[in-house]
Amino acid sequence: MENGTDPVCTANEPPFSHKIIGSLDLTGIFLFAILTLMTLIANLVFVEEVFYIYRKTPSSKRTIFIWINAAAPVIATTSCIGMWVPRSTMFTDFTAAVFFAIVIHKFMLMMIKECGGQKLFLSRFENDRFKISTGPCCCCCLCLPYVHITRRTLFLLKLGTFQLAFLRPVLMFLSIVLWTNGNYNLSDLTPNGAAIWINCFVGVLTIIALWPIGIMFQQVRVLLNCKKIIPKFALYEFVLILSQLQAAIINIVALQGIIPCAPPLASSARGAYMNQQLLIMEMFLITLISRVVYRKRYDDLELPECTDQETSDNKQNTKINLNGNVIEDGTQNV
Repeated sequence: MENGTDPVCTANEPPFSHKIIGSLDLTGIFLFAILTLMTLIANLVFVEEVFYIYRKTPSSKRTIFIWINAAAPVIATTSCIGMWVPRSTMFTDFTAAVFFAIVIHKFMLMMIKECGGQKLFLSRFENDRFKISTGPCCCCCLCLPYVHITRRTLFLLKLGTFQLAFLRPVLMFLSIVLWTNGNYNLSDLTPNGAAIWINCFVGVLTIIALWPIGIMFQQVRVLLNCKKIIPKFALYEFVLILSQLQAAIINIVALQGIIPCAPPLASSARGAYMNQQLLIMEMFLITLISRVVYRKRYDDLELPECTDQETSDNKQNTKINLNGNVIEDGTQNV
């Protein structure tokens, strides 16, 4: 039977678990085992990192660091569940999307916390201005004015990320309600379907939430260089691109029929299947890299000028003579 006339291909629905497991050959079984093992290792690494964070970080930063470090393991876990249970893909994708929406807001709070908190952040940058001509909204609008850093502008930046963390779960709940009534179908991208409108609205909200992250990162990247903010931001960007953009591209390609139907997997189900396997491998690597990047003692950040001055004073005021006696301020201690 041709794939185009196969009932599985014409129905365009994900198969049940027993069908996908029963269709696996030796290579498929080995691949499933390796990917499941990767997911398990990623979660074990995250659990170990949680214990490290609780021992080494101040209590005010623990929750934020745990949320951010959990992004990759959670996405790997939801992808693994979707791989074993293809019909749960919509729900696992919704779970990962809602979780990462919260992580975006937590990353904004982390940058502020790493500067010493909101009050210290405002005192350090009270004479500076935010550069708002950054991606993804206004990277080409170089004529945009700089904005004074005040309590109000900082609140607006936090509100920009919070709106996604709040509205994404609401929209996902609405999608599930419409799906139960037959009005929401991920493969129906016509103007009469609810999926295209909800997805476009989520896309706009995501872009709005990413804009404050870019603005804040441009402001603090020099100050927080000692806190490894650049590799942390790079990992955050990788998770964003791989979990959101990669999935969208593969889904569009599958809906266009470029990814062929291969029973028991229809085109759209096979595209989701490929994306889940890629995400497990990608999130596994990101989990390991995150453990290295976040593996340090998070003490409160000191003002750069104070740190430089203290270092200079220590070099000038402390000398050691040949007998091992310390000389401070030109006076020898016997």
